[in-house]
Amino acid sequence: MTQVATEHHAAAATPSGTCYKVTMWESGALSTAQLDAWQEARRELLARMRDAGIKGARGTLTHLGEELRELSTRAVVAPLDTCALSQQPFTRVGALAAKLQREEQVLAYRLTPCTATVLVELSGEEGIDTLVSRWCTCTPEIIWHPTPLVEAISAAEAAEWQESCRQAEAAVAPEADTNADAEAAPEFHHVTVLREEAVAALQPAEGRVLVDATLGGGGHTELMLQGGATVWGIDQDPAARQAARKRLAAYADRLHIVAGNFRNAAELLKAQGVQQVDGLLADIGISSPQVDQAERGFSFLAEGPLDMRMNPAAPRSAADIVNTAAESELADILWQYGEERASRAIARRIVQERAKAPITTTTQLAAIIAAVLPRKGKQHPATRSFQALRIAVNDELGALDALLESGLSMLKSGGRFAIITFHSLEDRAVKRYFDRVTRPEIDRPEWPAPRPNPEYAARLVTRKPIMASEAELAANPRARSAKLRVIEKL
Repeated sequence: MTQVATEHHAAAATPSGTCYKVTMWESGALSTAQLDAWQEARRELLARMRDAGIKGARGTLTHLGEELRELSTRAVVAPLDTCALSQQPFTRVGALAAKLQREEQVLAYRLTPCTATVLVELSGEEGIDTLVSRWCTCTPEIIWHPTPLVEAISAAEAAEWQESCRQAEAAVAPEADTNADAEAAPEFHHVTVLREEAVAALQPAEGRVLVDATLGGGGHTELMLQGGATVWGIDQDPAARQAARKRLAAYADRLHIVAGNFRNAAELLKAQGVQQVDGLLADIGISSPQVDQAERGFSFLAEGPLDMRMNPAAPRSAADIVNTAAESELADILWQYGEERASRAIARRIVQERAKAPITTTTQLAAIIAAVLPRKGKQHPATRSFQALRIAVNDELGALDALLESGLSMLKSGGRFAIITFHSLEDRAVKRYFDRVTRPEIDRPEWPAPRPNPEYAARLVTRKPIMASEAELAANPRARSAKLRVIEKL
């Protein structure tokens, strides 16, 4: 099974009596036909078990109990494992993991992209239904199937499953954020853009709590830590987290690294008990190592798999879009996210070529685009299309919108919100939002006079975007399109 998280619950005791293994899954993970077939077979077995119990046929009862467990494994657990491996649907389970860690009854748990399997030993008056209801409440964004699978198992079986969780946790340790991981972290050389300007805007100091919502290689965070602040760093790329942890090992007492997408920054912090902070920074876009490593599939300059996922565990790659999206959808992606004027012609050629053979590599796609759009000037003809696909794969604009809408709620009064963007689509979204929340009044032609703005909650710190200096551009040409905008919460 592919786990999003595997935990043995550090504070859990050794099982001593009857335990229960509770399997929850997101609605839609199993089809209606699968569920109906399982429920029908289950009802039949339960009826036979009831009859055997009435007759006192213990041997038959034991045999039927084993059949019931095999049915659950075959009809529910195995299909859910397959669903987890396909990464569809992909749930946000960080809050649930935090909740389970605090539950005394929980002995161990495993979380996958669409399931939660929890080992519990009941104590007190709370039953399974109460526990499940509480777990569901802490993940309101997930619609769980209303009937979880509940299996009673012996203390010995529970201890064995608990140990398997410990072993699985150890087995995936190289992918986790631990000090050992940091020692084995791959090379991740990212040149931080607008480093001093962005960090200075957040005013790091002892006692201040700041968030680097795009941790990357840790360049901005390092300067915040040097200023005395406590920093929460968020990143969805495991390679980036490992590199940052290694680079910033000297500040381990004031650095907290969280795996996740910045779109969920508010809920990720709340799951850690952090309600409000003094500053928030987001450096939107792609990092240098992601572009430079051919195996990540972001660049058309080197042969690599057509991937483009910033989070390697995300459900959809660029190859999935290129090979399955309708021609009209492809054209829309290239136009909306890449502002590619030849979007329709490129989409048409992609559909023609994929009918002959799947498009699986970066250079293969780049050649298809170049055949439609001859090169003019220094820019490669695939530049805009690759940008568009990357944005679509990672839902970058959707993530940015989510961060903008939740950013101010994470800040204390006087807290600052700083965002670095790299292309017009991102900067336009930031500029419009910042303008929306910093206008004391709003006016319309049909109104006799301006009215108070109900969204007014901040002031502009920078009226115009801060750009890279000539010295920085000379050292890092990729900084030429970077724009920093900052607001302060009233």
